[in-house]
Formats: sequence, C-alpha cells, structure tokens
Amino acid sequence: MTMTEGYVTIGEAARHSGLSVDTVRFYDREGLLGALPRNRAGRRLFDAGALGLLDVLVALRRTGMPIESVREFSRHARSGNDSTRAARLALLRSHGERVRADLRQLQTDLELIEWKVAAYTAAENGEDPPPRKDV
Repeated sequence: MTMTEGYVTIGEAARHSGLSVDTVRFYDREGLLGALPRNRAGRRLFDAGALGLLDVLVALRRTGMPIESVREFSRHARSGNDSTRAARLALLRSHGERVRADLRQLQTDLELIEWKVAAYTAAENGEDPPPRKDV
C-alpha cells in the first residue's frame, strides 16, 4: 500500500475494501466516511480510521443492513462521543440477530438444495432418492 503522509488514495481504499472506486465515492458523497481530507489536486485521502470505518460499513451493507441504519451507525461512530456507544451497540446487536436468522434460513435452504441434488443424482443412476432429514 503506497502511503502519502499516512494516507492512501481512493484507488487504494477501493482495493483495500474490495469495492469499486465509484462505490467508495458513493460512500463519501453520502457522508458515511466523514469529512475526508484531500490532496492538492483535490483527490480524497483515506487514513487508517477511514479505512477501518469503511470496512465496517461494507460488512454492514453486505449483510443487509439498510442504508438508513448504516448512516445512523456511521454518524454515531464518527462522533467520537462515548455517549453514542449504547446506540451503536443497539444497532449492531439488532443487526447481528437478523444476520444470524438469515444464516439459519440459508443453512436450511442449502440442506434442501443439497438433498434435491442428491435426489436428482440418484434418479439419474436409477436409484431411489435419499430420505429427507427434515421430513
């Protein structure tokens, strides 16, 4: 990672986060990363704090947190105010419960898909399908 006075460019931030440069720009335009400094050419610069926040925000979005909740979390996190810790924890705990429920549902769906593959494979081989575990 090429560092300039402790900062990286938007391209490097995009590579770090796995996002496109346009998506990182969107996060910035939405104010999710706070006031990013800019170099003499007017290009955004990201320090370790901005990169860390970006990582968290990407994980929240990737796991389905609505953008409004991401905005709220970001605002609280960037405030630097310990009084927002309870609000941040509440958002994360609530979202964590939703993610765990989604994971349980995905596991159930995957088991059904795997059974269906086994049933089709058995049929192709002239065999009876395996019994379903959940029936």
